[in-house]
Amino acid sequence: MVEIDLQNMATDFSKKSIAILGPGAIGGFLAAVLWKSGYQVNCIATQAGAERIAENGLHLKSSVFGEFTARPHTQAILTSKPDILLVAVKAPALVTALARVPLEYVGQSIIIPFLNGFEHIEILRSRYGNRVVAGSISIEVMRQESELIHHLSPHAMIRIASDTGISRKELEKTKQLFLHAGIPCEVSEKEADVIWEKLVRLNAINCAIAASGKSLGFVRSDPEWRALLESCVREAVEVARIDGVDSNVENVMARIDVLPASLRTSLARDIEAGNSGELDAIAGAIVRKAAHNGIATPTITRMIEKISSQCGVLR
Repeated sequence: MVEIDLQNMATDFSKKSIAILGPGAIGGFLAAVLWKSGYQVNCIATQAGAERIAENGLHLKSSVFGEFTARPHTQAILTSKPDILLVAVKAPALVTALARVPLEYVGQSIIIPFLNGFEHIEILRSRYGNRVVAGSISIEVMRQESELIHHLSPHAMIRIASDTGISRKELEKTKQLFLHAGIPCEVSEKEADVIWEKLVRLNAINCAIAASGKSLGFVRSDPEWRALLESCVREAVEVARIDGVDSNVENVMARIDVLPASLRTSLARDIEAGNSGELDAIAGAIVRKAAHNGIATPTITRMIEKISSQCGVLR
């Protein structure tokens, strides 16, 4: 058995610098928890957002991590070299947000995006190269006010993987960084596993909840909506097989069935506010990949059309 010197490990971790692009719900959650664990955290936000965080901090309410106000450093444009860059903006804001992160400062950083979907990875790599890994976080969190972040789920799980550029050893060190902060983290063998393990489930939940305007509990219990939910899972499973991921529909549905009945999604909240949010990055990306490979996705396509009409955005 390998013995770990936790005292020295904590000291080493406290020297790690972490930049977070997009301190919204997920980014703000990560900033607060990592700051509380002693890391050097730098939030990269808009000028107005950076000023608010500098003045008020980030207030986290969580049954897991407690309630506290974090005081991370904040900037409108990154001006130092972090060990790790976490990208937590939503997909529609990605390209604009990247202007706040000059390449010269993150050329040697490990870059972990926590965006939903998969098309963002190529966007990031076209700008920053192969230091970008695949990342996902499973969590329910809301930013209820400008600096109030409410962690609703009883957990937060991170998964990371790299097919190019980052060694397994580097990923394992990064995993320990999250574990030290109390956030479970797994290193997967393939990027596709990280992407599709969450995306198959997330797409179905997002589509059904946003299209129905109801909670997950209603979607699961109503026969018609449950059939649509399962059809979304089945179609996404077929698309995942293109990347060598062999998901099981029954297993995915079993995981959906144990989620809180009250669950709502950020996409549903975006639709209610009159914008399409990450609909294109999640469901749209799956449909595009399916079409490119000759796979039909009639249910997901109908869901996109229904949701788009609800928020006034027609494809």
